[in-house]
Amino acid sequence: MSKDPTVSVVIPAFNEEKYIENCLFSLLKSEQRTKINYEVILVDNNSTDKTQERALKFKDGINLRIIHEKKQGRGAARARGFKEARGEIILSADSDTIFYPDWVEILVNGIGGQVVAVTTSCKIVDCSALTNAVFNFIQPKLMVFYRLIFGYYWLSGFSFGILKSVYEKSGGFDPSMQAQEDTDLSFRVARLGKIRFINKPVIFSGRRFKDGLVVGLYDYFRSFSEAFILKKKNVHLDNPR
Repeated sequence: MSKDPTVSVVIPAFNEEKYIENCLFSLLKSEQRTKINYEVILVDNNSTDKTQERALKFKDGINLRIIHEKKQGRGAARARGFKEARGEIILSADSDTIFYPDWVEILVNGIGGQVVAVTTSCKIVDCSALTNAVFNFIQPKLMVFYRLIFGYYWLSGFSFGILKSVYEKSGGFDPSMQAQEDTDLSFRVARLGKIRFINKPVIFSGRRFKDGLVVGLYDYFRSFSEAFILKKKNVHLDNPR
């Protein structure tokens, strides 16, 4: 019988057949430079495409579990995956993201002492050269700007790690949220300890900016304002997960 994993990687997925293979390939035991024992939990959030079929190709190279969450939505899918996690540390991921070979090692080693969670930057490579360059330049600076305003870094759902005990103490993801569920969690985690920012970007899909960088960024600012300033319910982001 294999021992319980030290780390759990949680990936929500809704109709991600286009991206899931690249994501899981980057998390293969052969690709991640670490001796840490980790599992990967793929939360299938009612996919109607070949997401699960394509994920199963990796079951021999990853300690992979596929679970199903019937309640549709980003918050519900993430919450279910974190609830199922067996590791002492949980890493949050997105299914359209590619992780560098020492991602597990860096995030896990970034937690300790007063640091209860760690979050990273991101970059895009599949939009126009100008869009890629502008986004990749400003994204880490937005993280720093946010900290100057609010006093802590936000936890980015595509790449963060947290002690499971702290996650549970914070109350976890709100399963009713369809957007900004990671930012909402950050508010509560920041009261329990320090969130560290590591400026080593993962690569995620530029589909968020299919209508242009300004429109894509506006959508995030809009959903943030609606959720936390205007206190609206049922705030949505167009991109899946």
